[in-house]
Amino acid sequence: MKCKAIAENIVVLLENKSDIVYNVIMDSMSLEYLIATRRKLHALAELSGEEYKTSAFIFDELKSFGYKPKKIATGVYCDVGKGSHRLAFRADIDALPIKEKIAVTGMGEYVGNSAMHACGHDGHTANLLNVARILAKEKAVKTPIRLIFQFGEEGIGGSEVMIEGGVLDGVDEIYALHLCPELDVGKIGYCYGGMFAGACEFDVNVFGTASHCAMRELGADAISASLQVAEVINGAADKLGLLLNLGKIAGGSARNIVADACKSEYTVRFYDSAKCEKFMIDAERALLASDGMFGTSHNLDTKAVYPPLVNSALCVDKARRAAGDRAVETAPRLTAEDFSNYLLRVPGCMVWLGVKEEGHDKPLHSDEFSFDERALIAGTEYFMNLIGLHDN
Repeated sequence: MKCKAIAENIVVLLENKSDIVYNVIMDSMSLEYLIATRRKLHALAELSGEEYKTSAFIFDELKSFGYKPKKIATGVYCDVGKGSHRLAFRADIDALPIKEKIAVTGMGEYVGNSAMHACGHDGHTANLLNVARILAKEKAVKTPIRLIFQFGEEGIGGSEVMIEGGVLDGVDEIYALHLCPELDVGKIGYCYGGMFAGACEFDVNVFGTASHCAMRELGADAISASLQVAEVINGAADKLGLLLNLGKIAGGSARNIVADACKSEYTVRFYDSAKCEKFMIDAERALLASDGMFGTSHNLDTKAVYPPLVNSALCVDKARRAAGDRAVETAPRLTAEDFSNYLLRVPGCMVWLGVKEEGHDKPLHSDEFSFDERALIAGTEYFMNLIGLHDN
């Protein structure tokens, strides 16, 4: 399938915002559909694992295009075409527990009740639905495609559930994009090798014995033990070149009472999984040593582990060709993305889609994040070009 065979040229100029002109080969409804669909999804914003309305909307859209969608939990997927060497495209559908500043985002009537699409997942999903809409009208798709709408990317590892449900069965390559407010609008940012860090989120619970502070010898101070552990494992992380953050610590009952319990919540970011494993062993050793020093006990509770996101070099080469003159090389980041779980099973690549322009430059996960939907035109073009590369 050649992209020219399914569409007519659309030239979109971002008026008074950018000098970029989009020369996009797709059907003339794309821009209208992208804007309307992104705003519907934005208004539906639901938290990870609770994307019931969002999932139903996607399912119904795919059915209206003539597909036979399937569900895995609140995730949805469907297939286009038959044959060998199936490509998969993934979008994530969940939102964040953030109250949106509509005075800044200008999304007024499209704001959800208890969550916000502050990471651009509404844009990712609108883009992939637009690809589905275009492909549904093409009767001669040579390359078989799987469209994956994944639930629970924000912290609950939805990709693992999707994989266990068989979403990668028969898939040979997988691609995704992510909005980027630090990259100029319409640019496609690629990165060879490790693009996102791995993340291990864990809690340290220290248990002591309460006593009056005037008789400290009768107690076992859980807070002092926790602070000692924090100092030691920070040093261990530094030696291994890892990023460790203690984001929350809570313990004790009163200012004049030796604390009988303390909980510390950590995340460690890494590009080398072996170094992370060594760090976790070092953390356990530090806790054992602290118990001996302070008379406490402990447990170390690992909440979630995401592997590093490592792009396939061959797939990045294809991504660069599909992006054309929009392509720009970007540096790795210490943020995490559970698209990494797919890349442990099959070759693939994630790229950035730039949305930075005047008035739209707030960071991801900000209550002020928003973007001009016209930027999504470049995302649809990118996916269609990937299909075109494999059809030729």
